[in-house]
Amino acid sequence: MAKLDPMEIGLVVWAEESAEATLKYVSQFGLRAIQLGIPPSIDCLAAVKPWQAALASSPIVLTSAVCCYKGEDYSDFERVHESVGFTTAKYRSERIARTKEISDFAKAFNIGAVSCHIGFIPADPAEPLYVELVEVARTLCDLTAKNGQNFVLETGQESANVLLKFFSDVNRQNLRINFDPANMILYGSGDPLQALQVLQRHVVSVHCKDGRSPIPNTGELGKECALGDGEVDFPGFIGQLKQMNYKGPLTIEREEPNGNQRSADVHIAIKRLESWKAQIL
Repeated sequence: MAKLDPMEIGLVVWAEESAEATLKYVSQFGLRAIQLGIPPSIDCLAAVKPWQAALASSPIVLTSAVCCYKGEDYSDFERVHESVGFTTAKYRSERIARTKEISDFAKAFNIGAVSCHIGFIPADPAEPLYVELVEVARTLCDLTAKNGQNFVLETGQESANVLLKFFSDVNRQNLRINFDPANMILYGSGDPLQALQVLQRHVVSVHCKDGRSPIPNTGELGKECALGDGEVDFPGFIGQLKQMNYKGPLTIEREEPNGNQRSADVHIAIKRLESWKAQIL
């Protein structure tokens, strides 16, 4: 497997109907470091051989397998609370099983990280849901550890201090963080750079995504936007990563539903990250 450069620019890509189609999409950007999103429609066991064949002559390095679960809805705060991750008990057994499938898929490619949104973690550790999510996280950490992987939580749906307490209570060495500064903005959960400072020892990967704060009292999330057009201080973010001696990729995530606009925004993000890196690194 090819070795990535420190803070090499990468991309979150969702697996398409075929490995070939996914890699064709990636090829337009000239990037190697890919976090591969696994949608619910993908049969993980059946997908291994086609992906092995497609990657055999590719420069792509798969840095993480990203879990997406059937029934998740990010429309607004209420739907996120009810449907995303493991906060609702009726989804847990099915989603734990799906995470195991994705972990086994990732193992076939020596991917060392399996990531997801676990759902909103309550601020009060005495709440029953908090205790339940601690047990879920331990279960997921233990099953991914069997495949030699980190179980990686994406930031944003709770404050940095709540997440730090949660890590202490879960008490698993392979529980780590994929730090997404835009999610801190979109969910109104804190200043991204301050949160990064608090959580830095647990961070193994980052997303480069931007956004604007939610309008108060609407129940709506903030709005994602092209990198550099939102509220995240990316020069400051990259500078702080440098101070942390962060060596992982800068993985662009753009969730724009229009494919042409999304591709255009990824190209913009690459140019801006290259410019910021040149100034800081």
